[in-house]
Amino acid sequence: MRSLTLLALGAGALLSGQSTPETPLNQRVMVVYNAGADNSRKVAKYYMEKRNIPSENLCKVDTLEVNEWDDDSRFNDELGKPIRGCLKKLGKEKILYIVLAYNFPFKVTMNKRSIAVDSWIEDIWDEYAKPGLMGQQAGDQPYFGQAQSQGNAYEPYVPFVKYRERPNAKTIYSVWRMDAPTPELAMGLVDKALYAEANGLHGKACFDLNVKMSADVFDNGYGAGNWDLYRAAQMAKKAGFDVTMDENEKEFGEAPAPLRCDNAALYAGWYSFGYHDAFSWAPGAIGFHLDSASAINFRTGNNWVTGAIRRGITVTSGSVNEPFLEGLAHPDQVFLYLFQGANVGDAVLRSTRWIKWLIINVGDPLYRPFPNGVGGYALKAATPESWFGISPNTVIGSGTVRAQFMLTEKRDQSFPLILQTNYPQLVTLPSNVQIPPNLAGATFQIPVKDPDQTNSVMVTLSVGNEKLSNTINVYPFLSELSLSQPSMKAGESVTGKISLLVPAKESGFTVKLSSNQAGVITVPEEIRIPPGASQATFPITGKPVTAEVTATITAKLDNASKTAQLKVTP
Repeated sequence: MRSLTLLALGAGALLSGQSTPETPLNQRVMVVYNAGADNSRKVAKYYMEKRNIPSENLCKVDTLEVNEWDDDSRFNDELGKPIRGCLKKLGKEKILYIVLAYNFPFKVTMNKRSIAVDSWIEDIWDEYAKPGLMGQQAGDQPYFGQAQSQGNAYEPYVPFVKYRERPNAKTIYSVWRMDAPTPELAMGLVDKALYAEANGLHGKACFDLNVKMSADVFDNGYGAGNWDLYRAAQMAKKAGFDVTMDENEKEFGEAPAPLRCDNAALYAGWYSFGYHDAFSWAPGAIGFHLDSASAINFRTGNNWVTGAIRRGITVTSGSVNEPFLEGLAHPDQVFLYLFQGANVGDAVLRSTRWIKWLIINVGDPLYRPFPNGVGGYALKAATPESWFGISPNTVIGSGTVRAQFMLTEKRDQSFPLILQTNYPQLVTLPSNVQIPPNLAGATFQIPVKDPDQTNSVMVTLSVGNEKLSNTINVYPFLSELSLSQPSMKAGESVTGKISLLVPAKESGFTVKLSSNQAGVITVPEEIRIPPGASQATFPITGKPVTAEVTATITAKLDNASKTAQLKVTP
């Protein structure tokens, strides 16, 4: 699994509760069955009866009982067109949740990469991303809630129904599967959800990190995954669960990690491929495993999603192909929204950065385990938490970020704030930030200088006995210097290419060029990258040599530089 850390955040606060929509949510579910697959209609009808979904909300498609389509035309003809037709008939704005009932293909090859069928349906009208464009390329989906887990800063929760009521809201859907290796297991997903709603979701909460957490762990790369899991464990404690958190590299089921997590109600962890049979699942259990192949073959094999469903989990999610960590559902956000009263369909979609990508969700989207909140998140008596947000927490080149924090208690007099960083040469922290009397927080600016390379900057603030940290990820604009070929003969020419991490600003950029063998090869002194462009090319010519010479070409932009080597032969 790869890590992607280029993100931005609007600093958040405590969440609001889920409001009650005028139209019952069960009337805003469309259930799709596959006439070409055994038992699909049976599972669809069973789910609709259990949730009292109107019979007119049943949508028929007819496709082969296969796992993957090898081209997107079949996906569109056999699934896309009929689903769009059903949505038009019902009113595409009316439907919030789409449930695929048993034995649907789960992957489709688009642009030579396997994509999740379910994730593509979430943007079936192409309002979020243009046809053929993956969610990762399109950017954050519009319902995603920004979060910084290290700083405990989360954008306020907004129910999906309220998002869709906004002017100009994108018509996207929360797409789920009542699917499993057998139809009985698929139908059991709603049975267990209903049982937990009637009797409460009870059991252990287990979290499987792979490092010992400390304030020195940066919130980027794989550190971001560990911070998500750590916050999820803290939230589960506040919600009143008995929590086991493992910080060994080994996973549950492997010593020295805990060997079992029995009667598990909640789980999140990583990172091995496959399912470790170290769990027994309580009715209504919700769990996520962050790995590169968690749903790569949904119905067979030992991938985590399939293993967990076979053994009794009620809700889970996974990736059908090699993912970026940032694209998986963030378990801390999912559990936080659930503890605040959200249903599963809202909580997972708001916690997933991209749609039209690689993720499938399994379970009942209407399942709402804590309708009135739970523990310290009970809607009528929610207790505040300290948080520290930085917006944006990624800076490319130079800039200024906005830092905001909130403490759990107000103070009756002005209180000094102590700020520290591991990179004072890159960020300038103010020296005189004060928390005004009778307030619990403050806002301040942090200038960021041009870096010479990618850096993670830790900012720590201390107020009395409270200490909070967050990470600023700093990148240079200059991304790469590449050559059209690694060697040349005298009299030939080679093309060099400058690449930026993001398109140039309004004024454009001037990149300085040089060679340590100026008598052998010739490069321009500088090259201009115009506003909005992210690349530029330049010519390289060679002079006669009597023996092979290796030249180093250097490109410099602000404080960053990149090099490439070129051989010149006689």
